[in-house]
Amino acid sequence: MIDLSAIGWKEAALVALVILAAYMGYALMRLSMMNARQPPPQLPSSAELARRALTPDDVEVQLDALLDNRLAPLMQALEARLDLIEDRIDGVCRRIETVNQLPPVAPQYSEALSLAARGLSAEDIADQCDMSVGEAELVRTLAKSRGMTGEGTA
Repeated sequence: MIDLSAIGWKEAALVALVILAAYMGYALMRLSMMNARQPPPQLPSSAELARRALTPDDVEVQLDALLDNRLAPLMQALEARLDLIEDRIDGVCRRIETVNQLPPVAPQYSEALSLAARGLSAEDIADQCDMSVGEAELVRTLAKSRGMTGEGTA
């Protein structure tokens, strides 16, 4: 009987290597048998190729149909995105026209007007812009009449 306690790591590694080599040989043998079973691909004969030959017009028609099938969804998606972009640009143009139609604001009141547009109270605007509460109320009323309040609230 073999004494298994005398087997060291070198002998165990050798046994594992032999088992691995045997498995690899078996796997390669099965793979070669599978490849041997498959018949070689049949190439069409020259007569069949001549019969299947297409004219350049036929090829062009088939390519056009293939391109139409593949590109139509992409073109529709691009058109939808282009429409969305055009709508956004129209909105920006309308805003620019609105801003251009507004009378200019004196520089000392521009900060107060932007604070009023953010919805700050008259007292807060007066404190930050160093003006009276009455002026701040007037700026808030001006911002409200221009429709600026409520926009840009954080």
